[in-house]
Amino acid sequence: MGDKASEGAVFEVAAGPHDRRGAIVTVACPACEGGDDCGCECGCGCGCETGAACTHELWELDAEGKDAKPVACQCICEPGGCRVTWIVADLAAGQARRYRLGSGGGIAAAGVEVKYAEGEQADFLLGGELFTSYLVRPDVARPYCWPVLGPGGIKVTNCPTRDHPHHKSMYVAQGDVNGWDNWSEMEGHAKTVNESVAVVTQGPIVGAIEATNDWVTPGGEKLLREITRVAVYHAGPDARLMDWTTTWRADYQGIHLGDTKEAGTLSVRVAESLEETYTGHIVNAHGAKGEEECWGKRSPWVDYWGTAEGEVLGLAIFDHPNNLRHPTYWHVRGYGLFTANEWGLHDYTGDWSKRGDFDLPRGSELVFNFRVYIHRGDTDEGEVAARYLDYAFPPKVKLVEG
Repeated sequence: MGDKASEGAVFEVAAGPHDRRGAIVTVACPACEGGDDCGCECGCGCGCETGAACTHELWELDAEGKDAKPVACQCICEPGGCRVTWIVADLAAGQARRYRLGSGGGIAAAGVEVKYAEGEQADFLLGGELFTSYLVRPDVARPYCWPVLGPGGIKVTNCPTRDHPHHKSMYVAQGDVNGWDNWSEMEGHAKTVNESVAVVTQGPIVGAIEATNDWVTPGGEKLLREITRVAVYHAGPDARLMDWTTTWRADYQGIHLGDTKEAGTLSVRVAESLEETYTGHIVNAHGAKGEEECWGKRSPWVDYWGTAEGEVLGLAIFDHPNNLRHPTYWHVRGYGLFTANEWGLHDYTGDWSKRGDFDLPRGSELVFNFRVYIHRGDTDEGEVAARYLDYAFPPKVKLVEG
């Protein structure tokens, strides 16, 4: 280690104008392009089956370009090609660091394991301990994640709730889909029916599933197809990171998504002790505080923090810049409801002429990306603003050799 430069592709990661801490980077894997030497067992060209993990080693290089420190990485093979992912622990603004990707077996690292029980749930384990489960049982109104455990194994979401039975921890829903209510569980509500769950990948950095769901009327008519991917990262002892990509496809008919606050493209009901009515605090990216200043307002992120089981913890949701109507509006309440809601403009403004309706012609799709960041400490201690920048404007990675 450190005595010579070794063969392999060399990448340079540039922090840009922001300090980076625990930033996720991902690039096309040159070791897997156009050949069978990636180290996987399926031998594609790259040829891996979807979700397979190729075996590579990654080294942080010193100033002389020699191997200095091994870094955990994960190469994921999907239909669009293999991509290698790793986490940049600390990199100051304006600085750059180089890494060499080789064909060895990599370093052993406690990572993310996904266990799926068909028709029941997919469990995400971090270092062998449960983080969350994505529930798809046929008796649920729509799939949701429960429990969601923050650092220290403390629950940061609530389910079931005493006041709103449809607020189930963390989920995707919309209250006006061609006039049908796929938000509440009141009589005559629509529902989301899971068709399948695939384990996309698992390994030292990330575990992910892809769920195929149909939104259906009470009579069983299919409204739209939802493809939701949930990815969980091994982000260390003081944070939890999960990415949600939800794609709404008008496979069966044209879709009208109505103007309503009864919706959450990504929805969370925080743990009772985190509610603003107990110990909780709501903060957005502009420094607004509390429901009064944050509800119905636009912001690239909102953080909801408080005390749970004696620990100060927060849960932030990040809205990706590519999302519809970014920065999104927030349906965030002091009693614990916390949703990214692009739809309820007339409610937020009090002006019925301002509408959040959106039409999705048959055969088209709408894609949303969100990151959930669960952290120790308050908004400042959790560096929520900086971690949002890691997500929205990640470090630049370029291939400089190989």
